[in-house]
Amino acid sequence: MKTKLLFLSLLLTTAIGLSQVIAGQVDDFEDGTTQLWRIGSAAGPSMQPMNISSGGPDGADDNFLQYSSTGVDEAAGGKMLFYNSNFAGNTSQWTSNYIAQGIVAIKMDVNVSVNDLNLRIAVQGNGTQMCTTNAVPVSAGSGWTSVIIPISPSDFTIISGSSTASSALTSISQIRILSNESPGWSSDVNEIQATLGVDNITASTTLSTQELALKNEFEISPNPATSKLNINLSTNLDNANVTVYDVLGKKVYSAQMNSLSSSIDVSKWNTGVYLVRVSTNTQTLTKRFVKQ
Repeated sequence: MKTKLLFLSLLLTTAIGLSQVIAGQVDDFEDGTTQLWRIGSAAGPSMQPMNISSGGPDGADDNFLQYSSTGVDEAAGGKMLFYNSNFAGNTSQWTSNYIAQGIVAIKMDVNVSVNDLNLRIAVQGNGTQMCTTNAVPVSAGSGWTSVIIPISPSDFTIISGSSTASSALTSISQIRILSNESPGWSSDVNEIQATLGVDNITASTTLSTQELALKNEFEISPNPATSKLNINLSTNLDNANVTVYDVLGKKVYSAQMNSLSSSIDVSKWNTGVYLVRVSTNTQTLTKRFVKQ
């Protein structure tokens, strides 16, 4: 199983079923799903983004999300555009208040083929749709590349709606990853034939890449698991505290790790997704764990 950093925190969900974005959360697709990233249902299942089980930025056994747009005019799936929102009873990990969480950028690893892309982030909140003003160009065939897309209020162009960018960011109901030469939302996005691989989509509170140096400092296995969860830390995380939350934000386990390896009995835990958080005086890292 792949050992990779999920350096900060993932999603916490409110008891009323509305998900809350969390600073530092990472979609790494290691659970084998698309983690609610999709395109409109009119495109049909075969055209939706798919989870690829190997070949991500960490190589073999590194899952990632892949979406291919057809470039066909006025047809479902013709645009390089996919999004994340509440869907079919599932709660999105990318909704709610970005301002309160101090999120200033979306970071991700991308791999582009067929045609060059101009990547942007678009969001909807408080009745307003907006898209980042400046695109991040990525050349086809350049391999896996880490990109940073700033999403502070000043980074957006309003597409529709009367709310300010700051107000929209306090109540996000949908986030989009798209490619276009100019800011857009839907009908104003051009069709293009391209394939985009994306991994480690991160809600970042910084615009730097320093956290990439934290890679492999925190590992969990097996994942998914039925009875025992193993936690392995690097020497940089010696004497760390480990806390586990369920998706409602309830703490189900907490302890200090006095060694670099430890095991937790999860046999009596309910089936579902949990967040394993490791913290020291200088950093907090979180990974998603699936209990079967």
